[in-house]
Amino acid sequence: MDHQQARATLEQRLERDADAILQFVQKIVQIPSENPDGDTTQLTAFLTDWMDERGLDHEVVAPQPTMPNIVAGFDGGEPGKHLVLNGHLDIFPAGDPTQWSDDPFSGVARDGKLFGRGVIDMKTGTAASFLTYLYLHEMRQQLGGRLTLTAVSDEETGGTWGAGYLMDNHPDVIGDCVLNGEPSTPYTIRFGEKGPVWLDMLVRTPGGHGAYTHLSRSAIQETAEIIGRIERLADQSVTLPDDILAAVEAARPELDAALGAGATDVVKQVTVNIGVIRGGVKTNVIAADCYTGVDLRAPVGLSAQSLLEQFEAILADYPDASYELFKLSEPSVCTPDHEMVRILQRNGEAVRGIRPKPAISIGGTDCRYWRWRGIPAYVYGPIPYNMGAADEYVTLDDLYGTVRVHVLSAFDYLTGATE
Repeated sequence: MDHQQARATLEQRLERDADAILQFVQKIVQIPSENPDGDTTQLTAFLTDWMDERGLDHEVVAPQPTMPNIVAGFDGGEPGKHLVLNGHLDIFPAGDPTQWSDDPFSGVARDGKLFGRGVIDMKTGTAASFLTYLYLHEMRQQLGGRLTLTAVSDEETGGTWGAGYLMDNHPDVIGDCVLNGEPSTPYTIRFGEKGPVWLDMLVRTPGGHGAYTHLSRSAIQETAEIIGRIERLADQSVTLPDDILAAVEAARPELDAALGAGATDVVKQVTVNIGVIRGGVKTNVIAADCYTGVDLRAPVGLSAQSLLEQFEAILADYPDASYELFKLSEPSVCTPDHEMVRILQRNGEAVRGIRPKPAISIGGTDCRYWRWRGIPAYVYGPIPYNMGAADEYVTLDDLYGTVRVHVLSAFDYLTGATE
């Protein structure tokens, strides 16, 4: 069977298997894998059983027993490139179930939508990776190179026990290129992301009776002053490399349409989010403690370490203030002009009628672990409807489109079909 025949057969199979594809995604949505606490053992058991039933060899790598990772790989019939499929198993907490129209883990499909916590972030994309691996394994002798599957835990809390561990301890997962199905919308292909700096800040003063403000400063008022200075970090000018800036601006209409007006500007800027404030005990008591959760994000062109040092310079003026750093991740980027980008564009246009443009993400993914090592890593996935909120859903068109684009793009990459 030649390349065109094999590809046509693959497309027919995807059409024929639409119901089975939906049922597979529904099943993994119905298995909770919330983080915290990040326990993915039940979902891992289902997926490894699914692989066993289909004759797909795999390895479970679990440096943290409740956060296992699934790794699998096979060689094609000819030498060639090594493509890595990456997705994560853990999801955001469901929150208050009374805010949902159905049980958060119902996996109910109605009105052209599939509902459930994690269906966007990122069980549709992870399902696309498993299905891509299955379909291409069945025709592996017609492929060149190698295909590796990595389904990881701990993505929502940094990836230390997931992608980070695999990259440091299992070099066979590094590859030549990575394809990931995190939510990106069919309008964009994400080739980079910002670098988060997450901090817990504490201001502690003597406190006292609210009438005795001459004896102690309020920890809350001091925190408010510090926050005002932190917010000005977003005013600094950051210069992106010329090729990155050109790609970002070219995708402005698509990114702003998908994520809201101003999204492209946010990509290029430092952002400051004060996510949590807790302090004080009573209206007429001077607050002795104030805790603040600070979320800073560095764009490509500014190091996260540099942003942390700017924050530290502010706190140096406030002896009452201290902080604890719990996440620092440098921005990551790869070339927007790559064979995989062109393949995804061609298949996105053919399958969805939309030619996606390369863009930088305002959120984070495990792709950064590969990009930091110089491996190009690209994200193509569904529109993030209600991501992290009640009634999270993916449209069935988006679900099928994501799966088809991933399967066909992996096939094209491993058969050298770039045009």
